Amino acid sequence: MHSAMKIEVLYTKKCRRWPEIIEKLKRALRELSLEAEIVTREVRDREEAKRLGFLGSPTVKVNGEDLEPGARGAAHLA
Repeated sequence: MHSAMKIEVLYTKKCRRWPEIIEKLKRALRELSLEAEIVTREVRDREEAKRLGFLGSPTVKVNGEDLEPGARGAAHLA
């Protein structure tokens, strides 16, 4: 049995791109016949950014791993 895929979209209040990212993710999932739980989360401060490994808005994580390979293991947003 496959474990469910979880996609997290982390964003800041000023970010205007995250709703578009959600739509693109949904479209890609449909086209690939995949199912995933999509969770959105507003990152409100530096402490939360550090705790979540948030580098910039929006950040997309699949099963807890940053979708951007260059961001994996990088320092949080300063």
